[in-house]
Amino acid sequence: MASAKGLLLVARSAVTFCFGISFIANVFLESPLIDSLNLGLMVAVVALSFVSSEGSARTIGTLLLFSGIVLLICSHAPLSAWGQALQENSQLVVMFITVPLLGIPIRCGGYGDSLREAFGRHAGTGARYYALVSVMTALLGVLLSIAAVPLSHEVSRTSCHCENKKLVSTALSRGFVTCMIWAPTSATIALVVQLTGVDWVDLFPSAFACALVAGAVGAFMACAGEKRNASPCAMGASKCCSDEPALPKIIELCAFFLVLIASIVGLSQMMGLFVIVAVAAASLFLPVVWMTCIGRLPVYEKEFRGDYFKRKLPSAGNQIALFVGAGFFAQGMSSSHVGDVLMGALAQVAGQSVLLLTVAVIGLVLATSAVGIHPVAIVAVAGGAMSASGCGITPTYAALVLSISWAMGNALCPASANVVAVSNLVGRSPIEVSLRWNGLYVLVASVVLVLVLTLLRSVGLA
Repeated sequence: MASAKGLLLVARSAVTFCFGISFIANVFLESPLIDSLNLGLMVAVVALSFVSSEGSARTIGTLLLFSGIVLLICSHAPLSAWGQALQENSQLVVMFITVPLLGIPIRCGGYGDSLREAFGRHAGTGARYYALVSVMTALLGVLLSIAAVPLSHEVSRTSCHCENKKLVSTALSRGFVTCMIWAPTSATIALVVQLTGVDWVDLFPSAFACALVAGAVGAFMACAGEKRNASPCAMGASKCCSDEPALPKIIELCAFFLVLIASIVGLSQMMGLFVIVAVAAASLFLPVVWMTCIGRLPVYEKEFRGDYFKRKLPSAGNQIALFVGAGFFAQGMSSSHVGDVLMGALAQVAGQSVLLLTVAVIGLVLATSAVGIHPVAIVAVAGGAMSASGCGITPTYAALVLSISWAMGNALCPASANVVAVSNLVGRSPIEVSLRWNGLYVLVASVVLVLVLTLLRSVGLA
Protein backbone atom coordinates (compact mmCIF):
# COMPACT_ATOMS: atom_id res chain seq x y z
CA MET A 1 0.00 0.00 0.00
CA ALA A 2 2.78 2.40 0.98
CA SER A 3 4.74 1.69 -2.21
CA ALA A 4 1.64 2.20 -4.36
CA LYS A 5 1.00 5.54 -2.65
CA GLY A 6 4.61 6.54 -3.21
CA LEU A 7 4.42 5.63 -6.90
CA LEU A 8 1.23 7.68 -7.28
CA LEU A 9 2.98 10.65 -5.65
CA VAL A 10 5.95 10.37 -8.00
CA ALA A 11 3.67 10.00 -11.03
CA ARG A 12 1.64 13.06 -10.03
CA SER A 13 4.78 15.15 -9.53
CA ALA A 14 6.28 13.94 -12.81
CA VAL A 15 3.15 14.76 -14.82
CA THR A 16 2.84 18.16 -13.14
CA PHE A 17 6.48 19.12 -13.76
CA CYS A 18 6.40 17.86 -17.36
CA PHE A 19 3.41 20.10 -18.02
CA GLY A 20 5.27 23.12 -16.62
CA ILE A 21 8.36 22.48 -18.76
CA SER A 22 6.33 21.70 -21.88
CA PHE A 23 4.21 24.85 -21.48
CA ILE A 24 7.23 27.16 -21.10
CA ALA A 25 9.03 25.46 -24.01
CA ASN A 26 6.04 25.96 -26.28
CA VAL A 27 5.94 29.67 -25.52
CA PHE A 28 9.10 29.85 -27.62
CA LEU A 29 8.48 26.94 -30.03
CA GLU A 30 4.76 27.59 -30.75
CA SER A 31 4.17 24.02 -31.94
CA PRO A 32 0.56 22.84 -32.54
CA LEU A 33 1.67 19.31 -31.61
CA ILE A 34 2.99 20.49 -28.23
CA ASP A 35 -0.22 22.52 -27.80
CA SER A 36 -2.22 19.29 -28.05
CA LEU A 37 0.18 17.56 -25.66
CA ASN A 38 -0.16 20.42 -23.18
CA LEU A 39 -3.95 20.19 -23.29
CA GLY A 40 -3.79 16.51 -22.38
CA LEU A 41 -1.26 17.16 -19.62
CA MET A 42 -3.39 20.02 -18.29
CA VAL A 43 -6.41 17.70 -18.01
CA ALA A 44 -4.29 15.17 -16.10
CA VAL A 45 -2.81 17.85 -13.79
CA VAL A 46 -6.24 19.31 -13.01
CA ALA A 47 -7.75 15.89 -12.28
CA LEU A 48 -4.84 14.87 -10.04
CA SER A 49 -4.89 18.25 -8.26
CA PHE A 50 -8.58 18.06 -7.40
CA VAL A 51 -8.13 14.51 -6.10
CA SER A 52 -5.16 15.52 -3.90
CA SER A 53 -6.52 18.91 -2.75
CA GLU A 54 -7.99 19.36 0.72
CA GLY A 55 -9.65 21.82 3.07
CA SER A 56 -11.19 25.11 2.01
CA ALA A 57 -9.17 25.18 -1.23
CA ARG A 58 -10.82 21.97 -2.38
CA THR A 59 -14.29 23.14 -1.35
CA ILE A 60 -14.06 26.59 -2.96
CA GLY A 61 -12.27 25.26 -6.05
CA THR A 62 -14.96 22.60 -6.56
CA LEU A 63 -17.79 25.11 -6.09
CA LEU A 64 -16.21 27.52 -8.58
CA LEU A 65 -15.58 24.69 -11.07
CA PHE A 66 -19.12 23.33 -10.99
CA SER A 67 -20.63 26.83 -11.02
CA GLY A 68 -18.60 27.58 -14.14
CA ILE A 69 -19.66 24.30 -15.75
CA VAL A 70 -23.34 25.05 -15.03
CA LEU A 71 -23.01 28.55 -16.52
CA LEU A 72 -21.30 27.15 -19.64
CA ILE A 73 -24.03 24.52 -20.10
CA CYS A 74 -26.87 27.01 -19.55
CA SER A 75 -25.34 29.47 -22.02
CA HIS A 76 -24.89 26.72 -24.66
CA ALA A 77 -21.21 27.62 -24.90
CA PRO A 78 -19.32 26.26 -27.93
CA LEU A 79 -16.54 23.69 -27.56
CA SER A 80 -13.92 26.42 -27.92
CA ALA A 81 -15.29 28.12 -24.79
CA TRP A 82 -14.83 24.89 -22.81
CA GLY A 83 -11.24 24.64 -24.00
CA GLN A 84 -10.69 28.28 -23.05
CA ALA A 85 -12.17 27.63 -19.61
CA LEU A 86 -9.75 24.77 -19.02
CA GLN A 87 -6.78 26.84 -20.15
CA GLU A 88 -7.93 30.14 -18.62
CA ASN A 89 -5.45 29.95 -15.77
CA SER A 90 -2.94 27.51 -17.27
CA GLN A 91 -0.19 30.14 -16.96
CA LEU A 92 -0.99 30.44 -13.27
CA VAL A 93 -0.73 26.66 -12.88
CA VAL A 94 2.73 26.75 -14.49
CA MET A 95 3.77 29.50 -12.08
CA PHE A 96 2.64 27.42 -9.10
CA ILE A 97 4.78 24.57 -10.44
CA THR A 98 8.02 26.53 -10.89
CA VAL A 99 8.01 29.29 -8.23
CA PRO A 100 8.72 26.84 -5.33
CA LEU A 101 12.14 26.28 -6.95
CA LEU A 102 13.08 29.78 -5.73
CA GLY A 103 12.87 28.48 -2.18
CA ILE A 104 15.75 26.01 -2.60
CA PRO A 105 18.56 28.62 -2.55
CA ILE A 106 16.87 30.43 0.35
CA ARG A 107 16.73 27.25 2.46
CA CYS A 108 20.08 25.79 1.40
CA GLY A 109 22.20 28.85 0.69
CA GLY A 110 23.18 29.55 4.30
CA TYR A 111 20.98 32.63 4.70
CA GLY A 112 18.98 31.50 7.73
CA ASP A 113 21.85 31.85 10.22
CA SER A 114 22.81 35.26 8.83
CA LEU A 115 19.26 36.53 9.15
CA ARG A 116 19.03 35.23 12.72
CA GLU A 117 22.29 36.92 13.61
CA ALA A 118 21.26 40.30 12.22
CA PHE A 119 17.78 39.95 13.69
CA GLY A 120 19.02 39.17 17.18
CA ARG A 121 21.16 42.32 17.16
CA HIS A 122 18.57 44.81 15.92
CA ALA A 123 15.16 43.63 17.23
CA GLY A 124 15.48 45.35 20.60
CA THR A 125 12.06 47.00 20.96
CA GLY A 126 8.58 45.79 20.07
CA ALA A 127 8.31 48.37 17.27
CA ARG A 128 11.65 47.31 15.79
CA TYR A 129 10.65 43.67 16.12
CA TYR A 130 7.41 44.30 14.23
CA ALA A 131 9.18 46.30 11.52
CA LEU A 132 11.91 43.70 10.97
CA VAL A 133 9.51 40.73 10.94
CA SER A 134 6.99 42.39 8.63
CA VAL A 135 9.65 43.64 6.17
CA MET A 136 11.42 40.27 6.20
CA THR A 137 8.15 38.42 5.57
CA ALA A 138 7.19 40.81 2.78
CA LEU A 139 10.54 40.44 0.98
CA LEU A 140 10.84 36.69 1.48
CA GLY A 141 7.20 36.35 0.40
CA VAL A 142 8.22 37.49 -3.08
CA LEU A 143 10.61 34.53 -3.31
CA LEU A 144 8.90 31.89 -1.17
CA SER A 145 5.18 32.78 -1.17
CA ILE A 146 3.46 31.40 1.96
CA ALA A 147 6.64 29.51 2.97
CA ALA A 148 8.05 32.90 3.99
CA VAL A 149 5.76 32.94 7.03
CA PRO A 150 7.25 29.95 8.93
CA LEU A 151 10.80 30.96 7.91
CA SER A 152 10.33 34.50 9.22
CA HIS A 153 8.82 33.11 12.41
CA GLU A 154 11.80 30.82 12.94
CA VAL A 155 14.27 33.68 12.42
CA SER A 156 12.32 35.99 14.75
CA ARG A 157 12.56 33.52 17.64
CA THR A 158 15.97 35.00 18.52
CA SER A 159 14.10 37.87 20.21
CA CYS A 160 12.17 37.74 23.48
CA HIS A 161 9.32 39.54 21.70
CA CYS A 162 8.38 36.21 20.11
CA GLU A 163 6.53 35.50 23.37
CA ASN A 164 4.04 38.26 22.47
CA LYS A 165 1.68 36.19 20.31
CA LYS A 166 -0.32 39.17 19.05
CA LEU A 167 2.82 41.06 18.02
CA VAL A 168 4.23 38.02 16.22
CA SER A 169 0.92 37.26 14.53
CA THR A 170 0.27 40.76 13.25
CA ALA A 171 3.85 41.23 12.02
CA LEU A 172 3.76 37.98 10.05
CA SER A 173 0.26 38.26 8.58
CA ARG A 174 0.39 41.97 7.74
CA GLY A 175 3.90 41.70 6.35
CA PHE A 176 2.86 38.91 4.01
CA VAL A 177 -0.22 40.70 2.64
CA THR A 178 1.87 43.70 1.56
CA CYS A 179 3.78 41.61 -0.99
CA MET A 180 0.45 40.34 -2.34
CA ILE A 181 -0.40 43.86 -3.52
CA TRP A 182 2.53 44.14 -5.97
CA ALA A 183 4.79 41.05 -6.24
CA PRO A 184 4.79 39.42 -9.71
CA THR A 185 5.41 36.01 -8.08
CA SER A 186 2.21 36.17 -5.99
CA ALA A 187 -0.96 34.36 -7.06
CA THR A 188 -2.90 37.56 -6.36
CA ILE A 189 -1.08 39.66 -8.93
CA ALA A 190 -0.91 36.80 -11.42
CA LEU A 191 -4.69 36.38 -11.43
CA VAL A 192 -5.43 40.10 -11.31
CA VAL A 193 -3.11 40.75 -14.26
CA GLN A 194 -4.87 37.98 -16.16
CA LEU A 195 -8.35 39.29 -15.33
CA THR A 196 -7.68 42.94 -16.16
CA GLY A 197 -5.13 42.58 -18.96
CA VAL A 198 -2.88 45.20 -17.37
CA ASP A 199 0.89 45.16 -17.98
CA TRP A 200 2.61 44.43 -14.65
CA VAL A 201 5.35 46.94 -15.43
CA ASP A 202 2.68 49.65 -15.67
CA LEU A 203 1.01 48.39 -12.50
CA PHE A 204 4.19 48.08 -10.40
CA PRO A 205 4.82 51.74 -9.35
CA SER A 206 1.30 52.35 -8.03
CA ALA A 207 0.97 48.86 -6.54
CA PHE A 208 4.32 49.14 -4.74
CA ALA A 209 3.29 52.55 -3.37
CA CYS A 210 0.05 51.03 -2.03
CA ALA A 211 2.05 48.19 -0.45
CA LEU A 212 4.30 50.73 1.30
CA VAL A 213 1.22 52.56 2.61
CA ALA A 214 -0.30 49.29 3.90
CA GLY A 215 3.00 48.47 5.61
CA ALA A 216 3.24 51.95 7.12
CA VAL A 217 -0.28 51.69 8.57
CA GLY A 218 0.66 48.39 10.23
CA ALA A 219 3.90 49.85 11.62
CA PHE A 220 2.10 52.92 12.98
CA MET A 221 -0.49 50.76 14.74
CA ALA A 222 2.26 48.53 16.17
CA CYS A 223 4.11 51.59 17.54
CA ALA A 224 0.89 52.92 19.06
CA GLY A 225 0.22 49.55 20.67
CA GLU A 226 3.72 49.38 22.11
CA LYS A 227 3.31 52.79 23.76
CA ARG A 228 0.15 51.57 25.46
CA ASN A 229 1.53 48.19 26.47
CA ALA A 230 5.27 48.73 26.81
CA SER A 231 7.06 45.70 28.23
CA PRO A 232 10.81 45.28 28.78
CA CYS A 233 12.70 42.68 26.79
CA ALA A 234 14.79 40.40 28.95
CA MET A 235 16.96 39.30 26.04
CA GLY A 236 19.21 42.05 24.87
CA ALA A 237 20.26 42.78 21.37
CA SER A 238 23.77 41.64 22.21
CA LYS A 239 23.30 38.00 21.30
CA CYS A 240 25.33 38.71 18.19
CA CYS A 241 28.70 40.28 18.72
CA SER A 242 29.17 41.41 15.13
CA ASP A 243 27.21 42.02 11.99
CA GLU A 244 30.17 41.23 9.75
CA PRO A 245 29.54 37.48 9.31
CA ALA A 246 25.90 38.13 8.47
CA LEU A 247 26.27 41.16 6.23
CA PRO A 248 27.75 39.49 3.10
CA LYS A 249 25.02 36.83 3.00
CA ILE A 250 22.27 39.42 3.49
CA ILE A 251 23.73 41.53 0.67
CA GLU A 252 23.88 38.39 -1.46
CA LEU A 253 20.22 37.66 -0.72
CA CYS A 254 19.17 41.22 -1.56
CA ALA A 255 21.19 41.04 -4.80
CA PHE A 256 19.33 37.91 -5.85
CA PHE A 257 16.02 39.57 -5.04
CA LEU A 258 16.89 42.47 -7.35
CA VAL A 259 18.18 40.13 -10.09
CA LEU A 260 14.90 38.19 -9.93
CA ILE A 261 12.79 41.33 -10.39
CA ALA A 262 15.11 42.57 -13.17
CA SER A 263 14.91 39.19 -14.93
CA ILE A 264 11.12 39.19 -14.83
CA VAL A 265 10.96 42.74 -16.20
CA GLY A 266 13.56 41.92 -18.86
CA LEU A 267 11.84 38.74 -20.05
CA SER A 268 8.49 40.52 -20.07
CA GLN A 269 9.58 43.65 -21.90
CA MET A 270 12.39 42.52 -24.21
CA MET A 271 11.01 39.12 -25.19
CA GLY A 272 7.35 40.09 -25.04
CA LEU A 273 6.45 37.39 -22.52
CA PHE A 274 3.35 37.67 -20.37
CA VAL A 275 4.55 38.47 -16.84
CA ILE A 276 3.25 35.17 -15.40
CA VAL A 277 5.25 33.21 -17.98
CA ALA A 278 8.28 35.43 -17.29
CA VAL A 279 8.02 34.60 -13.57
CA ALA A 280 7.78 30.87 -14.34
CA ALA A 281 10.77 30.97 -16.70
CA ALA A 282 12.90 32.98 -14.27
CA SER A 283 12.03 30.51 -11.50
CA LEU A 284 13.42 27.69 -13.64
CA PHE A 285 16.85 29.06 -14.47
CA LEU A 286 17.71 31.62 -11.76
CA PRO A 287 17.95 29.16 -8.81
CA VAL A 288 20.30 26.97 -10.88
CA VAL A 289 22.51 29.97 -11.74
CA TRP A 290 22.38 31.19 -8.15
CA MET A 291 23.38 27.87 -6.58
CA THR A 292 26.12 27.45 -9.18
CA CYS A 293 27.55 30.88 -8.33
CA ILE A 294 27.72 30.08 -4.59
CA GLY A 295 29.13 26.59 -5.24
CA ARG A 296 26.11 24.58 -4.07
CA LEU A 297 24.72 23.10 -7.28
CA PRO A 298 24.90 19.50 -5.93
CA VAL A 299 22.72 20.64 -3.01
CA TYR A 300 20.21 22.07 -5.50
CA GLU A 301 20.05 18.77 -7.36
CA LYS A 302 19.47 16.88 -4.10
CA GLU A 303 16.72 19.27 -2.97
CA PHE A 304 15.07 19.14 -6.40
CA ARG A 305 14.82 15.34 -6.27
CA GLY A 306 13.83 15.37 -2.63
CA ASP A 307 11.80 18.13 -1.01
CA TYR A 308 10.64 19.85 -4.21
CA PHE A 309 9.59 16.71 -6.08
CA LYS A 310 8.16 14.80 -3.12
CA ARG A 311 6.54 17.61 -1.12
CA LYS A 312 6.35 20.98 -2.91
CA LEU A 313 4.87 19.76 -6.20
CA PRO A 314 2.17 17.58 -4.57
CA SER A 315 1.23 20.42 -2.19
CA ALA A 316 0.60 22.72 -5.18
CA GLY A 317 -2.62 20.77 -5.74
CA ASN A 318 -4.59 23.13 -3.47
CA GLN A 319 -3.62 26.22 -5.42
CA ILE A 320 -4.14 24.55 -8.78
CA ALA A 321 -7.63 23.35 -7.82
CA LEU A 322 -8.55 26.81 -6.50
CA PHE A 323 -7.40 28.77 -9.54
CA VAL A 324 -8.55 26.32 -12.19
CA GLY A 325 -11.98 26.51 -10.58
CA ALA A 326 -11.74 30.31 -10.70
CA GLY A 327 -10.80 30.11 -14.39
CA PHE A 328 -13.84 27.99 -15.21
CA PHE A 329 -16.08 30.35 -13.29
CA ALA A 330 -14.66 33.43 -15.01
CA GLN A 331 -15.22 31.84 -18.44
CA GLY A 332 -18.73 30.79 -17.43
CA MET A 333 -19.47 34.35 -16.38
CA SER A 334 -18.14 35.65 -19.69
CA SER A 335 -20.24 33.19 -21.74
CA SER A 336 -23.50 33.73 -19.85
CA HIS A 337 -25.92 36.59 -19.36
CA VAL A 338 -25.01 36.62 -15.65
CA GLY A 339 -21.72 38.27 -16.54
CA ASP A 340 -23.52 40.90 -18.61
CA VAL A 341 -25.88 41.67 -15.73
CA LEU A 342 -23.03 42.06 -13.22
CA MET A 343 -20.98 44.14 -15.65
CA GLY A 344 -23.97 46.38 -16.24
CA ALA A 345 -24.50 46.78 -12.49
CA LEU A 346 -20.84 47.69 -11.96
CA ALA A 347 -20.94 50.15 -14.86
CA GLN A 348 -24.03 51.78 -13.36
CA VAL A 349 -22.35 52.14 -9.97
CA ALA A 350 -19.19 53.51 -11.60
CA GLY A 351 -21.31 55.96 -13.58
CA GLN A 352 -22.51 57.40 -10.29
CA SER A 353 -19.05 57.45 -8.71
CA VAL A 354 -15.77 55.61 -9.20
CA LEU A 355 -15.20 56.03 -5.47
CA LEU A 356 -18.51 54.27 -4.81
CA LEU A 357 -17.45 51.43 -7.13
CA THR A 358 -14.13 51.11 -5.29
CA VAL A 359 -15.77 51.01 -1.87
CA ALA A 360 -18.40 48.54 -3.10
CA VAL A 361 -15.85 46.05 -4.50
CA ILE A 362 -13.47 46.27 -1.53
CA GLY A 363 -16.35 46.18 0.96
CA LEU A 364 -17.88 43.08 -0.69
CA VAL A 365 -14.57 41.20 -0.64
CA LEU A 366 -13.91 42.11 3.01
CA ALA A 367 -17.45 41.22 4.13
CA THR A 368 -17.34 37.79 2.50
CA SER A 369 -13.76 37.19 3.71
CA ALA A 370 -14.81 37.89 7.31
CA VAL A 371 -17.31 35.00 7.18
CA GLY A 372 -14.72 32.57 5.82
CA ILE A 373 -15.13 32.82 2.03
CA HIS A 374 -11.70 32.94 0.38
CA PRO A 375 -11.08 36.27 -1.42
CA VAL A 376 -10.30 34.47 -4.69
CA ALA A 377 -13.98 33.57 -5.11
CA ILE A 378 -15.25 37.16 -5.02
CA VAL A 379 -12.26 38.62 -6.88
CA ALA A 380 -12.86 36.11 -9.67
CA VAL A 381 -16.49 37.24 -9.85
CA ALA A 382 -15.70 40.96 -9.68
CA GLY A 383 -12.74 40.69 -12.03
CA GLY A 384 -14.68 38.64 -14.53
CA ALA A 385 -17.52 41.14 -14.53
CA MET A 386 -15.45 44.31 -14.33
CA SER A 387 -14.72 45.75 -17.76
CA ALA A 388 -12.28 48.59 -17.38
CA SER A 389 -13.73 50.48 -20.36
CA GLY A 390 -17.33 49.75 -19.35
CA CYS A 391 -16.77 51.07 -15.84
CA GLY A 392 -14.88 54.16 -16.94
CA ILE A 393 -11.64 53.17 -15.21
CA THR A 394 -8.22 52.14 -16.45
CA PRO A 395 -6.98 48.52 -16.30
CA THR A 396 -4.35 49.70 -13.79
CA TYR A 397 -7.01 51.10 -11.46
CA ALA A 398 -9.12 47.95 -11.76
CA ALA A 399 -6.06 45.81 -10.95
CA LEU A 400 -5.22 47.94 -7.90
CA VAL A 401 -8.76 47.66 -6.54
CA LEU A 402 -8.77 43.88 -6.97
CA SER A 403 -5.26 43.31 -5.53
CA ILE A 404 -5.95 45.51 -2.50
CA SER A 405 -9.28 43.77 -1.94
CA TRP A 406 -7.61 40.36 -2.07
CA ALA A 407 -4.68 41.34 0.15
CA MET A 408 -6.84 42.91 2.85
CA GLY A 409 -9.34 40.06 2.61
CA ASN A 410 -6.47 37.60 3.03
CA ALA A 411 -5.58 39.13 6.39
CA LEU A 412 -9.24 39.01 7.48
CA CYS A 413 -10.32 35.58 6.20
CA PRO A 414 -10.01 32.77 8.80
CA ALA A 415 -9.70 30.24 5.95
CA SER A 416 -6.83 31.93 4.08
CA ALA A 417 -3.47 30.12 3.92
CA ASN A 418 -1.77 33.13 5.51
CA VAL A 419 -4.02 33.19 8.58
CA VAL A 420 -4.03 29.39 8.98
CA ALA A 421 -0.21 29.27 8.81
CA VAL A 422 0.17 32.07 11.37
CA SER A 423 -2.43 30.60 13.72
CA ASN A 424 -0.57 27.25 13.70
CA LEU A 425 2.73 28.97 14.48
CA VAL A 426 1.47 31.07 17.40
CA GLY A 427 -0.97 28.48 18.75
CA ARG A 428 -4.10 30.62 18.50
CA SER A 429 -7.34 30.13 16.58
CA PRO A 430 -7.66 31.45 13.00
CA ILE A 431 -10.60 33.62 14.07
CA GLU A 432 -8.51 35.29 16.78
CA VAL A 433 -5.59 35.85 14.39
CA SER A 434 -7.78 37.26 11.61
CA LEU A 435 -10.85 39.04 12.95
CA ARG A 436 -9.73 39.94 16.46
CA TRP A 437 -6.10 40.94 15.83
CA ASN A 438 -6.31 42.12 12.23
CA GLY A 439 -9.87 43.46 12.00
CA LEU A 440 -9.06 47.05 12.97
CA TYR A 441 -5.91 47.06 10.83
CA VAL A 442 -7.82 45.89 7.74
CA LEU A 443 -10.48 48.57 8.29
CA VAL A 444 -7.97 51.41 8.77
CA ALA A 445 -5.65 50.26 5.97
CA SER A 446 -8.56 49.84 3.55
CA VAL A 447 -9.83 53.36 4.22
CA VAL A 448 -6.34 54.82 3.78
CA LEU A 449 -5.76 52.81 0.58
CA VAL A 450 -9.08 53.99 -0.90
CA LEU A 451 -7.88 57.55 -0.32
CA VAL A 452 -4.54 56.69 -1.95
CA LEU A 453 -6.34 55.18 -4.95
CA THR A 454 -8.45 58.32 -5.29
CA LEU A 455 -5.28 60.45 -5.20
CA LEU A 456 -3.49 58.26 -7.76
CA ARG A 457 -6.47 58.44 -10.09
CA SER A 458 -6.78 62.20 -9.72
CA VAL A 459 -3.15 62.73 -10.82
CA GLY A 460 -3.40 60.25 -13.67
CA LEU A 461 -1.22 57.49 -12.18
CA ALA A 462 -4.00 54.90 -12.01
